[in-house]
Amino acid sequence: MAATTLLTSEQFLALPDELDEHGNRVKDELIGGEVVKMPPPSLPHDLIKNQINRILLRYLDAHPALALEPLVEMGASVSDYDTFVPDISVVKRDRLTPVERRIFQGAPDLAIEVVSPSDTLRHMKHKIDAYLANGSQSIWVVFPEARSVMVHRADSVREFKADHTLQDPFLPGFSVPVAQFFELT
Repeated sequence: MAATTLLTSEQFLALPDELDEHGNRVKDELIGGEVVKMPPPSLPHDLIKNQINRILLRYLDAHPALALEPLVEMGASVSDYDTFVPDISVVKRDRLTPVERRIFQGAPDLAIEVVSPSDTLRHMKHKIDAYLANGSQSIWVVFPEARSVMVHRADSVREFKADHTLQDPFLPGFSVPVAQFFELT
């Protein structure tokens, strides 16, 4: 059996964009040196992502001293072999440099991944480990079908179900019922 050649983030980013039959860029990520194609997200996936982003924007507007910026689908070169596109990233503003780069260099301070049917446990575990190993303070893994959120930090993992209130030390004073993430109408 032939060994698979792993790509570096630099090699991955140098690849030409792949377009679908309609001319849209095919979304992909580099996970552990392996290019992984991502099918278009479902409408519920996008609605949940947008709802979480609205909740974060309200919180961050009320706490400007934190100097945090939420970004939807921001590309991030997390490590030499990992380039991800989290559904939502929260980054300290002083880390957003005006240098013209294709994507953000480093792991977001908070990465939020809404799980899709195409996500594998192996890839999700690798992404969580890579985020934490490269500077993320917190990773929220949102499970739409279970209506729950797993919050991963360097020292803990906590599950918040729909009837729980999510709190995260990275966002002081942030407190929201998980059920609000799934209120789509």
